Amino acid sequence: MADGDRAMAMKGDRHVLIVAGSDSSGGAGIARDIETVAACGLRSCLAVTAVTVQTHERVERIERVAPENVAAQMRAALAANDVAAIKIGMLGAGGAVEAVAAVLRDHAAVPVVLDPVIAASSGRALLPAMRWTSCAGN
Repeated sequence: MADGDRAMAMKGDRHVLIVAGSDSSGGAGIARDIETVAACGLRSCLAVTAVTVQTHERVERIERVAPENVAAQMRAALAANDVAAIKIGMLGAGGAVEAVAAVLRDHAAVPVVLDPVIAASSGRALLPAMRWTSCAGN
């Protein structure tokens, strides 16, 4: 298949935009979401919100992606693909919540699954305390 044909085939495939953080242990986050989406016969496109250094027992480090970069990733994925749904996991910071909410307002027709990851299974907070009205569009 020529490169142009492959790009056209991917463009026509239904995608789920996964907005989440990575989990270096592979136990959660984007890695698990991609597997779940693939098991449903769909393709994934991504917006990475944070990179974590963690094992199954503890989170050692969290590097949050700048909110404007998260929003830019989402907009690029939405422009490049036929997005059937958006799945949101770990956002990592209030700024990311605001940025994601702004993109969602611009794409209100796309269904959203909100699975907020507030803490790791080890108990470490992944999203600082904040007002949750941001998700409601206030």
